[in-house]
Amino acid sequence: MAMNTSSAPQQPGEQGYWPWFGFWAQFVVLGGLAILGLCIGSRNEPGDYATGLMLAIGAILLAFLRLKSWFDGTSADWTSFLLVDKPAHLIVVIPLFTVIALAGLFVAAGEPGTLQSAGVALFVISGLVIFLSLKRVFDRLDSGH
Repeated sequence: MAMNTSSAPQQPGEQGYWPWFGFWAQFVVLGGLAILGLCIGSRNEPGDYATGLMLAIGAILLAFLRLKSWFDGTSADWTSFLLVDKPAHLIVVIPLFTVIALAGLFVAAGEPGTLQSAGVALFVISGLVIFLSLKRVFDRLDSGH
């Protein structure tokens, strides 16, 4: 009796209702972020246009990259999509996101408003990417992959 041991990743529809719902819910959230960015960009406060437009464009690009990843059949989880898993890649990630975090601090040093909040968020997100990438790399090294 032969077993079917396919190594191809299952599509969200093949796993049941909840994984399918979870897969498409990420696009609803990203679409909501794009709409939120456009709403923020339409206000008349300093920095709102740039901040809102960057949020909208970033959410749309992330949605397209996630959809491309799904059509390519690569890993569907967010950690594999956003974080590195090889020590050599940390040489690029750490300096790059350190510079991005510092840029966020410089933006946040300006006048209070949406642009200041965006700068603080950029700093926090960059720090999280650095630390989570470090954790992922060392976890993979400890597990022997």
